[in-house]
Amino acid sequence: MHMSKNQTKMIPQEARYGVQLDYVIFPIDFRDIRRVLAKNGYELSPVERLPPPPARISFSGEVARKAEMGVVVDSGSGEIGVVGMSLQQVKDLFEELARVINSELNISLYENVGYYWCHVHYKVDTGRTPLNEIAKVENKDYIARFSQILREDLTSFSVRLAPKNAIINQQSWFDIAIEPDILNEKLYHVGVVFRNPNRNKTETFVRNLENNLLKLIEVVEGSKT
Repeated sequence: MHMSKNQTKMIPQEARYGVQLDYVIFPIDFRDIRRVLAKNGYELSPVERLPPPPARISFSGEVARKAEMGVVVDSGSGEIGVVGMSLQQVKDLFEELARVINSELNISLYENVGYYWCHVHYKVDTGRTPLNEIAKVENKDYIARFSQILREDLTSFSVRLAPKNAIINQQSWFDIAIEPDILNEKLYHVGVVFRNPNRNKTETFVRNLENNLLKLIEVVEGSKT
């Protein structure tokens, strides 16, 4: 039995959205961000005892929480963002975070940007068995040759997509993986890594992402989009 597009269940597992700031020294002080987030209704995450000013603190991890989402910072890589379950919710909270930091610290998260980033994971239930469906888009000739080498009857386990001619270790990149869920063979696991220095391109990608992922699975399963 195959579910219609309206019946397909897309179950968010984790979503991350943020920005990498292109500064030699990360511009946000650890004490300052905790102070302004507490002032604006965020719950501070526990930390070890802080050294007194003016010592700068390198930090990585969660600094505060709001509405079951975490604000995460890595001063070494220059990244700041939000982690939660829903992509739209983490993006909305990131935009609130940007307003707070700009208002309280006079630092814009939309300037001196190296790239925006987005990482998401979903489980998807279409009513079909993903391993059987993914086999439909494999290269039969290569699979036959691989099977001969390993002396096993092989099949493709995943569909993985990336932009053609792009360089992996660059600011503009995405990687979409569609595969069976490890714990439940009746579900797909879909993982996405995205980064881009252009804010408009990032927001368009995020806005269309869930619908486009469902369209990709429809292509895998041989349905019309």
